[in-house]
Amino acid sequence: MKLTTEQIEYVSNYVKSFEIKWYELQVEFTDHMVTSMEEIWGKDPELTFEQVKQHAAKKFVGDSSFKSITKERKRILQKEYRKVQWKMITEYLKFPKIIGSIILVYLAYTFSFFFVSPQKYLAVLFCSLLLIGLPSLYYWWKSKEIDGKHFLTLETLNPNLLVFSFPSLGMNITRQLKEELLQYQWLILFFCCIWVLGILISITAIHLQKKTNENVKKQYQLT
Repeated sequence: MKLTTEQIEYVSNYVKSFEIKWYELQVEFTDHMVTSMEEIWGKDPELTFEQVKQHAAKKFVGDSSFKSITKERKRILQKEYRKVQWKMITEYLKFPKIIGSIILVYLAYTFSFFFVSPQKYLAVLFCSLLLIGLPSLYYWWKSKEIDGKHFLTLETLNPNLLVFSFPSLGMNITRQLKEELLQYQWLILFFCCIWVLGILISITAIHLQKKTNENVKKQYQLT
């Protein structure tokens, strides 16, 4: 038995009453519950709408259930985004884009000779990643809501960890290797490569954010 438009709207409001923050999960839970109710009602037409709703709700409705589903969905999204982003990064390591990456490494390594302390030079390089990463942070903050709706898909792309942790980690490691950097030039070259990798991560992060934002708008017919 198919639910009417009014009944589906009632189910949608019922799902929203659990204060699920993410719009796509509201839609998904509503669809699942509507499908479940229609199946239950088809098997036992004598049940009232409220009874059918209660039977369907027992299957997955509940604060702990919603939280576990949200947590699992976020884990899946993070894994998927990492895979897509690394695929984007590898494109910059293939011809002809790799030429630009090599030039950046070469320039970064060459400029190191103008500094007495390699450690201080690398600290400046990694610190610059903070500035390079700010556009991705700004774009995410600007586009994390669409028409006032929150999406877990967009929230998962939060670049805070990338923007602040990656440069900090680089500076801490080079500080611990201060003496080694004076002895081994290849270490400086290695960290220059890591710096370029940080740039590529920032660039691809913005591309991924824009692509995901467009897909969400298209999927849910938003502007």
